[in-house]
Parts: sequence; structure tokens; C-alpha cells
Amino acid sequence: MSSVTIKSVTKSFGESQVLKEFTNTFADGEFITLLGPSGCGKTTMLRIIAGFEHPTSGEVWIGDQLVSGGKTFVPPERRGIGMVFQSYAVWPHMNVFRNVAYPLTIAKTPKAEIESRVRDALAIVHLSQYADRMPSQLSGGQQQRVALARALVAKPGLLLLDEPLSNLDAKLRESMRFEIKEIQRETGITVVYVTHDQTEAMAMSDRVILINNGVIQQDAPPAEIYNRPANPFVADFLGKVVFLKGTADTDGIALDGTGQSVANRTGVSGPVLLAVRPERISMEAGKKEGALAGTLEQMYYLGDTSDCRVRVGEQTIRVIADPFDCRDLAPGDPVSLSLHQPAIFEGEAALEEVLRIRT
Repeated sequence: MSSVTIKSVTKSFGESQVLKEFTNTFADGEFITLLGPSGCGKTTMLRIIAGFEHPTSGEVWIGDQLVSGGKTFVPPERRGIGMVFQSYAVWPHMNVFRNVAYPLTIAKTPKAEIESRVRDALAIVHLSQYADRMPSQLSGGQQQRVALARALVAKPGLLLLDEPLSNLDAKLRESMRFEIKEIQRETGITVVYVTHDQTEAMAMSDRVILINNGVIQQDAPPAEIYNRPANPFVADFLGKVVFLKGTADTDGIALDGTGQSVANRTGVSGPVLLAVRPERISMEAGKKEGALAGTLEQMYYLGDTSDCRVRVGEQTIRVIADPFDCRDLAPGDPVSLSLHQPAIFEGEAALEEVLRIRT
């Protein structure tokens, strides 16, 4: 297996710099997700690791081998990697067995070994019974598993996946997430996975590296990056969030446009921006001391949740509630809101940053 060490990598296309001093280490056997919006630099970083792009500056090491940096450049086929692309890139004129065997055939591997390794790779992706089928006879998910088997058959130390599930429908995408993670656990391979889908990143990763404008915004396990976002961009990109401006002092945080305050447990003072997950806002009928008083405006029943809008002064606050808990509520009813575990960012520039992100 292989670790990956990235040292101060930059990448520019003409005058446009898409990666700025990217430094990180991916441990052997770790599942790393590079997450971020389109154009943030995540795919460029993956292509630099793969050897499809040269870094403008900096170094990339796979294990103890320098593969990019200075005058050194090891081509992709000598880096010991497997790669799965967004498009399946499955050869339409070859059956499943020959598709998976292709890298070994090119490497002139003995026929008996090809047979054994292809059978093993197909078993890993649960396609043993489809070895003789043509790609046109397979579903999208099955074709993606063929591409995965082809990447694994050469027993690479490092597996790179570039948005491999984006062409699948929602239910298939969900099942494939868990299949890929299970394969990674079984093989112990190091995985670097690129996506803009936050749910994929949260479900699969040991560590998420969230990138914006070529800069790492936060590098942390999924629970940490979700619960303790480093800045408003992270809070906004990962999951649903409600932003509330306010002013903090020793008495609490006065929320702009509401005429009401919440507790200040941080010790900060001055202008602040609160970021709270709507599923962490509890809502009760009537007025409750110490909670925000509001009026239920809308309630959308979604089966497992109710997506609500509550008017608090001049602010509209989104609440994701348990349908059972709010079954007796209706628009126009007075309600009380309690905010749990909000992230608090200091300074007036915070909201301006969020607005730039959203536009």
C-alpha cells in the first residue's frame, strides 16, 4: 500500500492559479476525500497525484518515491496507482472479463495469473457471474463496478476516484458509496476520492479536505468538520445551516432583527455570526422562558422530517423537526426555538464572506 505526501504544491494555468501551497499527507490505508465546489482545484490535485498534470511548484511523494517535483516526473503508468473516472471508460467491444483484464494484458502478465486476478477482482466487486456479459447488458452501477475492478486488478497501492458516482441515480449512488467503502476496508488500499457531494464525503471518508479557490479551508474527520466548522464557508458547504448576525457581550448575544438574545457561552464580544444547523434547533408550542419567541409560518412534511420556517422578528429561521413532535402545530401558531451547539464566528466580515460564497 502507499501513503501520499504533498509538499507546497501550486498549479497555475496561464495567469490563473488553481492550487495555492497545497500541503498534506495521506496515510497508508486512509480514505481521503477532496471536497469542494466546481473549479476549486480538487480534480487538479488528483490529476497531479496521478501524473496527468505537472505541478507548477512543489513535490508529490507516493510512499518513499518522489514522483513529481523539480526535474523529477514519474509517468502515471509507473506510479502504482489505479484510477476510476467519472465516465466509466468501459470498452464497449470487450466483455466484462476482458475489460478487467486489460491492464494485465497490456503488461504481458501470464495467462494463468490474469485468469486468477480477474476472478479475484470480480469477486471483490460482486460481479463474478457477469464475466461473459458485454457492457451494453449492464446497468450503470454494474459498469462502474467493472471500472473499479479494472482499477483494482493490478493491485495498486493507491486508488484515485474522480467523482465516480455522479452519473448514477440517487438510490444507486447511495448503495455504491457503501460498496466502495467496504471494498476499501477489505483491501486496505489508500483511497483519494474527489467529489462535490457532501453526503458522499461524510459517509465514506476517514478525513475530509474541504477546498475553496485552491486553498484548504478545513482538514478533519467528517464529524469534526460538520460539528466544528472552521469558517462560514465550511459551515455553509457542509449540510444545511442558518446564519444569524448578532452582537455579543457578557449578557448574551443580541440577534439582529429579532429584539431577542441567546446565551453567550464563548466569552467573545462585539459583532458575531452564528451558524446553527436547522436540525439542532428545537421547536416547542407556545412561549418558553429562555428561548426565542416566534411564529410558525410554513411547515413542509417530508416523511421522516418536517421542514419548517419560523418568523422571529424580522428574521426567518429554518427548523428541521421531527414530524411527531410538531404534529399538533399549524402555520400561525406561536412557538419557541432553542439553538443547540451554534458555531460562532467573530467580526463583521464573516457575513460578507458567506454572501460571496453564495453568489
